[in-house]
Formats: sequence, C-alpha cells, structure tokens
Amino acid sequence: MPASFWFVEEPCQSSKVLQWFRALPTPPEEVASAKGYNLYFRAAGPLAIDDDGSIDGSRSPVVSVITPSFRRAVMWTIGSVHFWPTPVGQFPEVAKIRKHFRRWIEEHPLVYDPHINADNPFAYYLEGSAANRGALYALPTGMAALTRGQFFVDDLDNDFVLDRVCRSLKLRGIECQS
Repeated sequence: MPASFWFVEEPCQSSKVLQWFRALPTPPEEVASAKGYNLYFRAAGPLAIDDDGSIDGSRSPVVSVITPSFRRAVMWTIGSVHFWPTPVGQFPEVAKIRKHFRRWIEEHPLVYDPHINADNPFAYYLEGSAANRGALYALPTGMAALTRGQFFVDDLDNDFVLDRVCRSLKLRGIECQS
C-alpha cells in the first residue's frame, strides 16, 4: 500500500506541492499524466517493468501527484501525493524524501482529521468521498477557498456521486454545470 497524503489547493495554479518536489536538491523527472504528474527519482534506482511493459510502482522509485481540478464548475477536487514503493525503505532516498514531505505537509493546517470525535469545522465543504481518504491539509489557496465556502470532492468521485452532490448543493442554492 503506498504512503499517501491529501491536500486542498486551488486548481490551475502553480501547485505548491509540485514546487516542493521541484526544489529538492535532486529534483525528480516529471511525466505529465491525465490527472497530474508522475515523478521518477532516477538517482534512487531503476524502474521495475512488469511483463506487460507497464511500470511496477511498488518496485520503482516513483511518486504520483494528483493535482486539484474543477468539477462541474462549482467544485474542486482534492489533491493527493502517493509514494508508490512498497516498502518505501527499498529506496532510502525516496524514504527520506517522504519523511521530509510529511513534515512539510503537516506544517499546513489540518482541515480534516479522520479520527473519531475529531473537530472538523470544514467537513461541511467536503462532499462525495473527499473526507474518506485520510488526513486533509490545506495549502494557502485551499485554506482561503474553504473559508469562503468552496466545496471539494474527491478526484475519484464518478458521475453518479457528482450528480448526488449537485442535487445536495442545489438545495443550498448552488447550481452545478453539466
């Protein structure tokens, strides 16, 4: 299971998360994906290739960053970072980067704590499965958005879930677009 972190940040801006990775002493190679970027730490080791020719993330020094996006014009998706090597200790450099990233992300406000009885004043703005992933941290643009009432969904929420969320938002006076 990869080590994952979730965050809220404004879509279509220069991501603070990507800036963090780019500022590393040995930045990773970036490959754009449909939902963000795959980061390859070449200096940490080679890519492991499966029989079908795909990259085996559990045996490769790779991290994926899913950047926030707009959904139905009124919702933003939460972003995520996934350290794929399992166990991450097989790549000591990546394990060290994960440790430093954890420290950095935890310096930001925790806006959703999944523990029972946690105080989650922003939970009202987390729709769909946005609150089902884990601890959620707010980068500055995400915190500003939450304080002004921006709604967030998970990147994996499908049209069925988004339709349900849009019906709920309509009751609150917010109209989604198709």
